[in-house]
Amino acid sequence: MQIRASLAAVLALVGFLTLVASNGVKEAKRGAESRRAGLVKLIHTRQGEVDSLGRQLLRLRADVTDARHRLSATSAEDSRRLHDVSVWAGTTRMAGPGLEIRLSDSHRTAKSDSDRESLAVHDVDLQLVVNALWAAGAEAVAVNGQRLVATSPIRAAGETVTVNFRPLVPPYKVEAIGAARKTFEASEVAQRFRRWVDEYGLGFSVRSHKKVAVPAYQGTIQLSTAHPAEGGR
Repeated sequence: MQIRASLAAVLALVGFLTLVASNGVKEAKRGAESRRAGLVKLIHTRQGEVDSLGRQLLRLRADVTDARHRLSATSAEDSRRLHDVSVWAGTTRMAGPGLEIRLSDSHRTAKSDSDRESLAVHDVDLQLVVNALWAAGAEAVAVNGQRLVATSPIRAAGETVTVNFRPLVPPYKVEAIGAARKTFEASEVAQRFRRWVDEYGLGFSVRSHKKVAVPAYQGTIQLSTAHPAEGGR
């Protein structure tokens, strides 16, 4: 009888501890979910504020450009130089014939962490494509609507790719005005992606358009002075 009583007491204690632990896990899970929801809401709020400020910045830049044009209206040379500077700085919207490159993750199922890395498009992949487009003669480039300028970073934040510190969602659309299609497709980068389409199932396509529209850069221009390279524009 004493053994049975002891066994019953042990089982009761184990059951009590299991119940306490289970309740603790549930409470911790609910707390984590609540904090996660709060962070997601905060991120969306801040992203909306950033987008609003970006649109306001574009309007102010347009006002400044109009004012400068009025001041330099008496000089065609000054007006041309102002336009050229705005184009090179990326602060003006551009449109013209160009290329559209689309990149997307593979639909294949990853069997390991190594596979997962190979089946996704990363920040370095976008960097390679963008550099190949510049080399092919691109005058203006945008990734998912984000205009690239001399100081634009293309980086990874965890598993998310960011451009100009804005998170992007795949698939990725890279638009380039003035890039020569034959030159780009003959590049080592384009040929490498063609191989990856067959090997890993990544999405990669190149299309030519008579008109590609690239928006103005929405961020802050941090350069204060710059000089063209020897032989450059």
